[in-house]
Amino acid sequence: MKRLLDEFRENRLMLPTVLLLLGGISYGSLFTANKIAIDAGFPFIAYSFWQALFAGVVTLVLATIVSRPPSLRKENLRVFGLVAVFGFLGPLLVVTYVADRLPPAVLTLCAALIPAATYTLTLVLRFDRFRWLSVAGVLLGFGGILLIVLPTGSLPDAGAWVWVLFSLLMPLCAAVNNVAGARFSPVGVSALALCGGMMITAALLLLIVMLAQGEFFLPTDADSSGLWGLLWATAGQAITYSCFFEIVRRAGALFFAQLNYVVVAAGIFWASIFFGAALSHWVWAAVAVLVFSLVLINAGTARGLREQAARYQAERSDQ
Repeated sequence: MKRLLDEFRENRLMLPTVLLLLGGISYGSLFTANKIAIDAGFPFIAYSFWQALFAGVVTLVLATIVSRPPSLRKENLRVFGLVAVFGFLGPLLVVTYVADRLPPAVLTLCAALIPAATYTLTLVLRFDRFRWLSVAGVLLGFGGILLIVLPTGSLPDAGAWVWVLFSLLMPLCAAVNNVAGARFSPVGVSALALCGGMMITAALLLLIVMLAQGEFFLPTDADSSGLWGLLWATAGQAITYSCFFEIVRRAGALFFAQLNYVVVAAGIFWASIFFGAALSHWVWAAVAVLVFSLVLINAGTARGLREQAARYQAERSDQ
């Protein structure tokens, strides 16, 4: 354990870990915000459009104050489009489509596959190397999710396996998003600016969908609880995706993928606070497993960063 903590400090993973927890807790709260807003009568596509638009405007204003807004260079537009489609819209639309066809526990299980899908994709594309610590962390985190979903999760009917297969598009989209964000994020552009540009891109795409469905809906058309849910979701999206761009820049795609474990645990806690859902001993056991999973992933990431630094130094020595 001492060695793991030393690696944690030496490779400066404190900030990515704090951002991971912050982003996971924020995104985990969105399930509660979504329920509040949708129960208040907010159409789902319109609700998604307004939160993306508001989050984009807020983060762009903050980016302008803190540093500068993003330019419309090709590399910036590429990242905006990739993350908007695969990170924001893809998982959102998949979850929406199967929400009334599969139990929430099964969708949670699919979300838990995102770290494994991300690591597999980085290995296939040769963006990362095989490391036992990373594999152990991914498997342990997946096991923690099983402790939550298996005691209560089951399919509603025999034919639901088709929708389970369809829902696997969610971890696939998220894996592409994580790898693309880590690979193509431009140097010298702040996380706030990247988040703002991505959110505006997502809002434009959602606006097209909303107008095509003929369901244009203003925030003022909702009641006070709907507006509260919208503002909550706006803050959660802005925080989560700002953390995303900063984490993948500092620690890589696989490290960020662990956010999904935090999201599941945080979502349960938020639901228990607002809706009185009781926390079983299975949940507490899962939280303990998820924490240790994060420690292992930290160690694997730290080792990868050391290997990258060693290769860089070797290349410089050869020049």
